[in-house]
Amino acid sequence: MNGATDVLVVGGGIAGLTAARRLTTAGLRVTLLEARDRLGGRILTHHTADFSVELGAEFVHGRPEEIFGLAAEAGIAIVPVEGQFRRKMKNNWAGADRLMSKVEKLFEEMPAGQPDRSFRQYLESADANDEVKQHALRYVEGFHAADPAKVSVHSLLRDAKAEEAIDGDRQFRIPGGYDALVRAMSEHIDSSRCEMVMNCAVTEVHWRRGEAVVRSAQAEFHAERAIITVPLGVLKSDAIVFLPALKEKLSALKLLAMGPVVRVPLRFRTKFWEQEPETAGMSFLFTDNPHFPTWWTSNPLPYPMLTGWAAGHHALALQGKTHAEIIHSAVMALAEILEVQPVYIQKQLADAFVHDWQDDAYSCGAYSYTCVGGIDAARTLAAPVANTLYFAGEATNFEGYGGTVHGAIATGERAAQEVLQSLGSRPGLTT
Repeated sequence: MNGATDVLVVGGGIAGLTAARRLTTAGLRVTLLEARDRLGGRILTHHTADFSVELGAEFVHGRPEEIFGLAAEAGIAIVPVEGQFRRKMKNNWAGADRLMSKVEKLFEEMPAGQPDRSFRQYLESADANDEVKQHALRYVEGFHAADPAKVSVHSLLRDAKAEEAIDGDRQFRIPGGYDALVRAMSEHIDSSRCEMVMNCAVTEVHWRRGEAVVRSAQAEFHAERAIITVPLGVLKSDAIVFLPALKEKLSALKLLAMGPVVRVPLRFRTKFWEQEPETAGMSFLFTDNPHFPTWWTSNPLPYPMLTGWAAGHHALALQGKTHAEIIHSAVMALAEILEVQPVYIQKQLADAFVHDWQDDAYSCGAYSYTCVGGIDAARTLAAPVANTLYFAGEATNFEGYGGTVHGAIATGERAAQEVLQSLGSRPGLTT
């Protein structure tokens, strides 16, 4: 692409791609810098000869227009998750729906008018039996990838209200792979106005009003404005140095945290669990296994796959392990849960996949959550600096959709619109 760049977009995840699409459609010239050798960020789909394996985002939570609109535009199928919720606690099998309804009631009773506190602190005084409280703790640590002793009750209330607005109790999946959204978004970026530079890990952002200079180990890029879309974990790691330092962002970064997650999809030769009455027709399985407590099937898709999910302290316990060690741990956990010999699981196993998001240098965690006292932290992190630096990515979503793909898309749109508004009536722009 010839000529100067108007806007630098740091990060080629779905937020960065969304911003690039909006800006190029408006007539601006964009350079997008991505540290990986692929686009998509925490959307990571591995395609086999027969089906796709999600190693990052997998479920569409509710019916957000950001995803359903893009899917409709690109002709991408979205199907509802089907099947029963099962649980196995203390070697006893049961349906999970009744317990989940009690957990939901516990969430509904969280006090909005009291000073903020952690979810664990709230549970200490909540009126519920120990079984319900323990499942609630597992849910917060598993679904939100959050430390119950740190996560803000006020933020959980905000998120729950936001989910209600989009039918958030429904779950969907994309049969052709979540990366279909990445392809759809990137294909709608005007390539004549956008240069994408891959394998370009940004290390420094120098800025002053009206000018941003972004450096990697190999090159230097200049523009009037820059949109920073890297994950919260990368910002907190100081892998990117801002000069001058962004002192106004420090308090926000301290009040937001990145949840650790390790996921292990196991592909089998058959759906052997369908032959057992306790697991036939299962979609999700919640257990008290100390290593991989949560599992799910590919329902309604016919793939013979079970995915093991370790979040929070379960993921931290796997830190530094090799992929072979993590797969072994998952196989042993599944054998214990299903009460079969590990050799039986091994014989059925056709392939295994792993992604440890806490060990991913370009993510440093799976997705963000809000700590006690941080209800305004995402808004502070999202605020532009000197009409020069702008911020996007799921951690900057202050509307209750942090940690989600649709939340990330919304922030990309928001940051791009902020850039366009800052440019006013520049000739040639369509805002």
